[in-house]
Amino acid sequence: MDILFYIFVLILMLCLLWRLLQIVWNGFLVILGFIRIVWLVVSFPFRCIFYGGAFLYGLYLEFFHRPKYRRYQFDGHTTDGGYSTQSGNFETGGSSSGNSGSGSGERKNTYRPPKNEPSQEERYLQILELSRNTLTRDNLKKNYRRLAKQYHPDKNPNNPAAEEKFKLLTEAYDYFSERV
Repeated sequence: MDILFYIFVLILMLCLLWRLLQIVWNGFLVILGFIRIVWLVVSFPFRCIFYGGAFLYGLYLEFFHRPKYRRYQFDGHTTDGGYSTQSGNFETGGSSSGNSGSGSGERKNTYRPPKNEPSQEERYLQILELSRNTLTRDNLKKNYRRLAKQYHPDKNPNNPAAEEKFKLLTEAYDYFSERV
């Protein structure tokens, strides 16, 4: 009979110990939850600044750091150089072609893409001074080498327009070297 009593007391003590561990664990989780809430409240302004700043920086890059031939005004002409649909060739710099829209009351301020905008392939052909009929591997190499010598940054130091033209030449050559 004494053995049964001791077994009963041992089982009762194990149950109480288990319940005590459950209470301690739940208390620990409550404390962790409280710490998390405090952390979220304290870090909220910093997270707003960080994620909001990242979002605004993405918008800034999207709208102000496009290649020049894709930066259009509302009337469809480019700003600060680039590919202009009005002149039909690649301009290396300069001011806006067309008016900026100031003083024009009858025109709506909505985006209209330029008429007859050339495709990427046509722009690359214009940059390489080739046409679809003359596009062969030999002509491609010959024109690329001639223009690369002309616009190379080492031959044109401190000339950002020539450097930009050289980058476009290399991009166009890479595009056609895979396709021709």
